[in-house]
Amino acid sequence: MKRPLALVGFSYLLALTVALFFGERLSPYFACTASILFTIFFLCKRFRKGMVLSASMLAAALAFSSFSAESSRLSCVENLHGLETEISGVVVDLPYNENYRTCYLLEVRRVENHEFPTNGRILVYAKEPIADGPGDCVEGTMRLFLPDGSTGPFGQRASLAAEGVYLYAFPVDEGAISVPDRENSLWISILSWKERLYDAADSVFSRSDSAFVKALLFGDKHELSKEVQENFRVSGVSHLLAVSGFHLAVVTQLLTLLLRALRLPRPVCVLGVAGGILLFMATAGFSFSVCRSGIMCLTLLMGECCSRRADTMNSLGLAVLLLCLHNPYAAADTGFLLSASATAGISLYAGRLQKALERLHGSHPLLHRLLRPVYALLASTLGALLFTLPLTLPLFGTISPAAIPANLLMMVPSSLLLQLSFLTVLLAVVAPGAASIAALPVSWLCRYLKSCADFLSDLPFASFSFSGREAFLWLGCALFLFGLAVLLGRSRPKFRLTGLLCVILFLVTLLAHQISLRNVTSCSVLSSGDGISIVLTRNGRAAVVGCGGYSQSPVLRELDAQNIKELDLLALVSGSFEEGSNAGHTLEKKPAAILLCDRESLANATLLNGSEKAGETICCEKGYTVSLWDDAVSIERTEDFVRILCGNEKILLWPEKAEEEKLPEDWKDCTILVMEETPESLAGFSPDYGIFCMDEDTVSRVWHMDYSFLPLATEDGPIEIRIGEENTTQVRREL
Repeated sequence: MKRPLALVGFSYLLALTVALFFGERLSPYFACTASILFTIFFLCKRFRKGMVLSASMLAAALAFSSFSAESSRLSCVENLHGLETEISGVVVDLPYNENYRTCYLLEVRRVENHEFPTNGRILVYAKEPIADGPGDCVEGTMRLFLPDGSTGPFGQRASLAAEGVYLYAFPVDEGAISVPDRENSLWISILSWKERLYDAADSVFSRSDSAFVKALLFGDKHELSKEVQENFRVSGVSHLLAVSGFHLAVVTQLLTLLLRALRLPRPVCVLGVAGGILLFMATAGFSFSVCRSGIMCLTLLMGECCSRRADTMNSLGLAVLLLCLHNPYAAADTGFLLSASATAGISLYAGRLQKALERLHGSHPLLHRLLRPVYALLASTLGALLFTLPLTLPLFGTISPAAIPANLLMMVPSSLLLQLSFLTVLLAVVAPGAASIAALPVSWLCRYLKSCADFLSDLPFASFSFSGREAFLWLGCALFLFGLAVLLGRSRPKFRLTGLLCVILFLVTLLAHQISLRNVTSCSVLSSGDGISIVLTRNGRAAVVGCGGYSQSPVLRELDAQNIKELDLLALVSGSFEEGSNAGHTLEKKPAAILLCDRESLANATLLNGSEKAGETICCEKGYTVSLWDDAVSIERTEDFVRILCGNEKILLWPEKAEEEKLPEDWKDCTILVMEETPESLAGFSPDYGIFCMDEDTVSRVWHMDYSFLPLATEDGPIEIRIGEENTTQVRREL
């Protein structure tokens, strides 16, 4: 077995991913099946050679068993949902602000009259500060909730469980929360050091640059604007804002150069670099991505001490195995999966791709010297994209062609910025005056990177949607073709032909997908919590009806996925403060030809500022009728209600606090009813579908009622309604 740790580590991770997908009930059966297969492969001489199948089945059996055991241990958390109880715990991370609340990560010590997992954590949202910082012991009565969102393998609940967070908590009375004591530990001391670094960054950088530096150095994006995050995501370089291998490699190289410049003995340098790596991992919060790269760097240093060269894939497999053994929910962390996949792609194919690119210009020495760094960067980018594609398509449903030029333009400046900001922040701790001078180039680099991301994200087809059945069909065919090529024998012509066939198949599938959507109106009811958010698209044009919910991000993600840069219309539905703020932020990013709202909504400063990006702002107090796209779609409003007419479909929007007596009788004749709250009576309604735009807690209270229609909930994911030319309608669920 050439790379045993790589085989075992990735087999373990794959088995955990399967367990997450199918759930804890089937995990024991999978464990038994894998154990039986291990026994067969181990005892059968035909399969014993190399022990590949035996080792992979043994790893899978252990993974399924550990996931089943961990799920059973966490089952007590389900019983706490909705309870109001006395809780005591310790703040174990720096507080931050989110959705107009202060958030505290609390490691629970006691839940009155209930069991709770050992060292389990809850995320507390408080309207007012309840603690000074890390180490404070907090006691008080709180209401507990399970995380909202999908309960699927990569839903919010599983992702938070990967971080050891199992519940949300809301203090019943912030004034009654007490801080009776304070704990001190090594981890609390590290957090105090991290807080000091944050204060140093705030003292020498502007607010926007400080937020960017914190995201780059520590992976903390809480203060970074949503616009910058979205630009980096669309440009395909969001990995720069998530601390992982790139960051740790730069820091390791910087520490090595600094220690060697002091002419210290080699063992001392190695120990110093190892200590710096551990400290950097701690300040980055020991996230899965930074732990993966940290373990690999420490393995490399250990190999140097022993005069042995560490194999990259074995080091990666060891890191993956250790992290999965520590937390069976590690597979739910998408950042960890993408980081491991990208590292594998770079390790296996970056060198080969670089050699293939270098052969393009022959043996010209000058061109070879000039283009070699470019080819190395391009090969690494292509290798990472190749191996992360099977994950990004099912998880995000988008492809970012802009990632290739973005990485070429931004990786080297990011490396330089990382080193300069690291030194500047450390200098600000001991000599703030000198750090102010060093902060100038950091500010220039921050401005350059943000400008690059902004420019590239605005390019046509910087990112486009490729999801649903077409994407899964292409992905399945591509994996089948590569598997067939491996079985037929490893040779370059076969793999080249396979790669060419996959590219042709991708282009044909994409073209067929675009043709199938020609003259089709798509109505996407988005998952945004409590609130109605609908995106209408047809032939590359778009309109937004409603911007309700917790954020404008779902609307912007949908528009970016459809490569929409401008809107024909943005119409508000409920007129709430949250909807006005979300609409204002949406207009800042996606200008609209027409903004429809009531006059009171413009009292919202965010919406008022955003309305400057609208071609025309129309205040409609009682009602309106708007036709779009050669009368393919008609949007009507009367009093509190909005109706969308397209083909044979009549979609009625029922916002919060709508007065039913103001609804016209003929409007009850709808085919689809979209509800922010349920009507008191459904008499006279006979829709085919009812869509609940509510959070999980609200949906759970109304879901089990008897309805004459098929109930759907955006809490489980966006719902797309496609209306074709021949008045054919498809209702699709994005899982």
